[in-house]
Parts: sequence; C-alpha cells; structure tokens
Amino acid sequence: MQYSKSIIDINRTGQNSDNPRDDAMQYEFPKCPICGSNKGYEVSGVVGKYYKCLGCMAKWRLYVENQNIASMAMHELPKNGMALCNVANANAPLFLYIGQPLQTKFWKNLNLTGKIDWEYLSRKIDPSITGSIVIENGEKTLYGWSGNRIIKGSQRVQGRTVPTAAAQLGALLLTTRRLIWLERRQTGIWKPVISHQIAHETYLENIKGIAGDTGDSNSWLMPKTISIVDNSGENTFNLQHAFLELVKPMIENAITTRREEIDSEKKKDRVHLMLDFSFLKTYMEKGGLVMQVLKCPECGAGAEFPKTGNETECDHCGKKIYAQDIFEKIKGLI
Repeated sequence: MQYSKSIIDINRTGQNSDNPRDDAMQYEFPKCPICGSNKGYEVSGVVGKYYKCLGCMAKWRLYVENQNIASMAMHELPKNGMALCNVANANAPLFLYIGQPLQTKFWKNLNLTGKIDWEYLSRKIDPSITGSIVIENGEKTLYGWSGNRIIKGSQRVQGRTVPTAAAQLGALLLTTRRLIWLERRQTGIWKPVISHQIAHETYLENIKGIAGDTGDSNSWLMPKTISIVDNSGENTFNLQHAFLELVKPMIENAITTRREEIDSEKKKDRVHLMLDFSFLKTYMEKGGLVMQVLKCPECGAGAEFPKTGNETECDHCGKKIYAQDIFEKIKGLI
C-alpha cells in the first residue's frame, strides 16, 4: 500500500486540518516502535488523533505543528510488560515517559533492553519504608507503591450484618521474597514522627492471582485499585502509579525468579542427601588426596572426617558441615 508523503488531512473546504491523516502512524511507523508488530494501528479521537498498536496495545497521541507531526506522547502503556524495560540510551524505564510529547526521532530510535532494571527501581523506594523491615538473608527490596489498603469487616446495624470497609494508609513493598504491606503511623503533635509497621505480608510463592485497574496519561497520578489473592484470601489496595500493566509483570517477574531460587535450593538439598562422606572419601582417594580432618567453614576449627553420613557438626561452633560443600571445594583440585 502506498502512502502519500503528506500527513495532513485535507478537509472538505480544502483547508489544512490540525489532525494528521488516519494513515499517518502507519506511514511513519510501519512497525510498532515498542513491540515491532506490523499488525497496524487503531485510530480514534475527535480533538487530536490517537493511535493504538494492535500488537502490544500501546497508544500514542500525535501533536501537529506546521502541518507535520512534531511529536508523539505515549497515552497508554503497552499491555505486554515492555513499559518496565529500560530505554537503552536513557537508562530509565519506558513508563516514565508516559504523557511526555517526544519527537518522532525518539520513537524511531527507541531501543529497549528487554530487562527490568531492579537496581534503578529500588532506588525510588522511600528509605523510611525500607528502614522499617528486617531483610532476610539474601533478600533485596525491588519497588514500592504508596496508597492505602482496604480493610474489610462487618458490623451489626439494627439486627442486620452490614459489610464495612476502612482505608489503612501505608505502602506496598515488593522484595525478592515477599510482598509486604506497611501501615503508615504518625506519633507526636508538635513534632510529628512518621513511621511504618508491617501489617500484612505474603511470600511470593503463595500469590495466586493479580488483578486491577489500568489507565492513561490523564489518570497517571490518580490511585488505581489492585487486587492480590494469596493463601489468606483477597487483599485490595488503592495505590499511586499502579497501572496493572506495571504492577502485574513486576510481581510476576519477582515470583518467577523466586520459584527458580526455591527449585535450585531443593535440588541442592537433594544432592546433599545423595552425596555422603563415604562417597567423598572414595572420590578423594582416587584423586590422590587424603583428608583426616575437616576445617569448619564458619570458625576454622578442626573436625573429624566422618566415615558415613551427608553432614557433620563442628564441635566448636555447632555449624553444620555438608559433604556436598566439601565436594564442591575439592573437585577442582582433582
């Protein structure tokens, strides 16, 4: 299909319109600048033109100056999670550009890394929130949203049970292992002090479903309802900057990474059960090594080399010594 180089719609009176032609986006971007799809675009809008990619569902508003498309603003985020990916030449996630009119050059040269930059996102968390939790060994904070949690209950009114709902102010924190709701508290009158306390948490592997609201650049600053189902039931939150196409892939990515970590730990535990000191001794002798005493990895004290079993205990500090760990250290020497 041939497209005219002119992208200005000529109205019936023969005068130039402020709107581009309906095929303007197809002419400038035969493939979506975000997902690379060539499925085309859906056109909408009366005052101003909007173009939605039929592949990733990202939506732009076009701005026209001097009868040319001067800039484009991302009005709706893509539904495939790509809004979380970093813009390579800017080192910032794509969703930060929502609503900003950017020259077509930016979109034509758009290069997304395809990865979530957790280090960048974690720096955006309020320190007063991260300072209110005890981080487990190996756990890292990823991102946080401020807002409120809906506390559902019931009360008796004139002999009838009536459902109630109260908003609890706070923040939702995502880590590599947990999703934590922290209630915001204020103490003191003349010199108020703000603090946070854990009111609810769930481990990522226990999350069963995520649902919620989406929106566009006009509602970016408005709270969005997010519903998360875990083993305790449904938890509902109203959160800032929490479009579903951002929250869901963030949490899903963290869940996937955590499940892989758990599987890796289980495999290691299974190997510990299979590999014992009798096998290790035979393996070492074949390689020309003889070990009568083990060295505790925790305190450095000596421990007798067991004849059987897959673990032993340091008499000095009580630290467990696994045959598998000794095997990993010596196999490179044989």
